[in-house]
Amino acid sequence: MFLPALRGCGSDPVVPLDVPPFLPPYLYGLAFAFVALARSQTGLVAGALALRLLGALVAFAGFVVFLVAPGIGIVELTVGTVLLFAIGLQGASEVRLAVTALVIGATSTVWFALWSAADEALVGVYLSLGSSLGLFLGGIVWLLELWAHPPTSVPRAILRYDRSHEGTARRPAVRARV
Repeated sequence: MFLPALRGCGSDPVVPLDVPPFLPPYLYGLAFAFVALARSQTGLVAGALALRLLGALVAFAGFVVFLVAPGIGIVELTVGTVLLFAIGLQGASEVRLAVTALVIGATSTVWFALWSAADEALVGVYLSLGSSLGLFLGGIVWLLELWAHPPTSVPRAILRYDRSHEGTARRPAVRARV
């Protein structure tokens, strides 16, 4: 996101941070970095929410671009809609996170491969291509792992407290009659 991606007009390189339409693949990578660090169900739900918000943002941006340039906007709107439906509109599961990693990895790999083919490409585009390819392969491995070892649903523990046993240590032992 901060490395020079393309040679712009003149001698100044273009950094993706300067061009907002280039940001979604980087933001998705950042969101998946946080998902990878999640160690609880709450972390996975937060990651799914972040991915859902990014999908809605891309779809909304595609709609706005569609109003100005329909040819480009319909592609961006379609990509945003596919990403939004990959993560789902509600709930969170590890399978949906893996599918979203696969979809965004494939989409970003195609995106950066096209930019890498340009003569103006700089080191940032090539590193981004490698990162998105890693996300794509990681999504495949994640899905295969979930397929081979499906997650088990462990019910929540419920604590029941029975007051009838209170104070039994102080009571004298009951003797049986002979």
